[in-house]
Amino acid sequence: MSWTDPRIERRKQREAQAEAAGRFGETYYGQNGETLSYAALAPVAAEAQPQLELKLEGASKNHVTRQLLSQRIAAMSQRRYEKLGEIDCYLDRLAAKLRDARQKGTFGIRVNNGKMVWMWDTKAGLSRLCPDDAREESMRLQRKVMEPLLDLQAAGHALHYVVLTAPNFGPGKLKEGMAYIHRRFRQLRKAKFPDGSLRFPEIRGALTVLEAPLGGYRDWHVHLNCILVVKGFLDYEKLRAWWHWNLHAEKLPAHHDREQSRELLRGALAELIKYVVAATVAKSREKNFRARDGEDRPRPPSMLEWSDAELYEFIYAMKGFRRTRSYGELYKIKKPEREELGEIIHIGQLRAIGGAIVARCALLESIPGDNFPGMSGADRWRALKKALSIADLEGDASIGADIPARIEYPT
Repeated sequence: MSWTDPRIERRKQREAQAEAAGRFGETYYGQNGETLSYAALAPVAAEAQPQLELKLEGASKNHVTRQLLSQRIAAMSQRRYEKLGEIDCYLDRLAAKLRDARQKGTFGIRVNNGKMVWMWDTKAGLSRLCPDDAREESMRLQRKVMEPLLDLQAAGHALHYVVLTAPNFGPGKLKEGMAYIHRRFRQLRKAKFPDGSLRFPEIRGALTVLEAPLGGYRDWHVHLNCILVVKGFLDYEKLRAWWHWNLHAEKLPAHHDREQSRELLRGALAELIKYVVAATVAKSREKNFRARDGEDRPRPPSMLEWSDAELYEFIYAMKGFRRTRSYGELYKIKKPEREELGEIIHIGQLRAIGGAIVARCALLESIPGDNFPGMSGADRWRALKKALSIADLEGDASIGADIPARIEYPT
């Protein structure tokens, strides 16, 4: 018996379901074996259309960035080959992964809450280079640490968001700077007074994420974004005096209601992981920008504007480097249980066409009606509702209730 990749089978099932949804009146079997109608999902799909279109705008920008960066890395690899006569397989693999990522997929509706879910056939898996992967890594980190952080707050610990910096490192010194700032942080946790007592015993744990974008003066701005778990009082002036270099620190708000605290933490965790990839067209054309200290400095270039040497140094410095680390109370925290998405009904397809991600909602497009040029699936749904004389067209949550979810066949 030949082995079949289950991922390929799941992909085929999603594609088959999205295709079936495009046949008006088609039915499917629910998780409990009941026969259901795709048409019953039309109201939910129509309501989700604005959200889908907004998401497509961001996905298209990231797609362009990914393709430009793929071309940039491929060209850099070719120039290195022409100059040195050696093929850099790692650069070629990165370029191929970025080029092929998120070219095709499907989207569907979660039955339990009506939310839209996207599923791509392939992803780059490069959070340091792909904006979409970076965002997903940030979300994974949030899921991993959110509950432990909330538990620590509930137990009387305070959380502080701290950015630790060091003098910028020149060309060729990025890897050295990355090792230095992590070593410096470990020294901070172990720092002692002359009598042998710890200088910062109140710091009971930490989560750190290293960032190393290229600065306006073409040097590496290596810094750590941290969440410190503190029991007692954290003296910022004492911390600044020991660290010596510039730092930003603020206490994160807490709330007696756990759900409120969760919302307050989301922003800080989103700041913890950021990415330096940005399309050149998205950058401001201003030559200088005003830094926090009020000094005018050259604007940091986007990754697409880096030289071959700068991009090569960044890629290889980050290769295999663990930039997210945890200490103390947050060390080796367990991975959260995998989120159960529940039943998902795929109703449309995603495609990368030219410089955009395009979505085709087969379900809405299958609705009978006149095929006027430019008539969207949502427009066809509205036209069908008018034809059926459904009252209170706009904003009525009961719209679509007349379409049966369950199909009864005569025995």
